[in-house]
Formats: sequence, structure tokens, C-alpha cells
Amino acid sequence: RNSVLVTTGDLARVGAIIDAASRAGANNIDGLAFTLRRDRPARSQAINEAVRDALAKAGDIASALGGRVVRIVEVQESGTYRPPVPVEYTRITAQDASAPATPILVGSLDVRAQVQLVAEIETQL
Repeated sequence: RNSVLVTTGDLARVGAIIDAASRAGANNIDGLAFTLRRDRPARSQAINEAVRDALAKAGDIASALGGRVVRIVEVQESGTYRPPVPVEYTRITAQDASAPATPILVGSLDVRAQVQLVAEIETQL
């Protein structure tokens, strides 16, 4: 078993790269993954949205208790993550050399963050 890792920034060539690997004798092509080259802005946005959501939920809970959020005691970021992007492709064998390049379906990358916060709530109970 041999493994080859190919990294490209040219998404239009992904199908042709898969085809070249197949023509070179690869009989198992897997582990296709798409990532962001510069993911810091997306990670920052995901964290900001997670914090705003957590603060809104804390406010809702405080309101339901008849009180208000006095202060945030602790915040923990559970990390940002990018769920795997499913990729569908049809393998073209060497006999199909005249066929068009293996199609790669358009998709999107989601970057998510999880935040847990502890809030001090003042109530009139």
C-alpha cells in the first residue's frame, strides 16, 4: 500500500488529479478533503457568533427567572471545527480516458465554534 498526498489551490483541477492517480494505477482513491487556506477570519467569526448566542441564551434564562445577567463568571471555548465535507465523485478508469474529468460537486465549508459560559444571574425570587 502506498499513499500520496496532493495539495492544490486550483479547485478546477481536482477531477483531473483524481483521474491522473487512477491512470497511474491507484485502485483506491479516498480521503478527499477541502479546507480553507486562511481560516482565521472564519474561525473568529464562528467564535464571535457562538459568544453572542451564549450571551443571548443566558439573558433568556435570566429573564425566564425574573432576573438579569449581572456578570459573566467564566467563558470556555470548546474549539472551532470544520465538519467533514462530503465529496461525491465518479471514478474514471484508464479505459475511460476519453471521458471528461471526474466531476467534483460544488459544496460549502462550515466553520463552527462552541462556547460555554457561566453567568451570574440576579433574581428577585
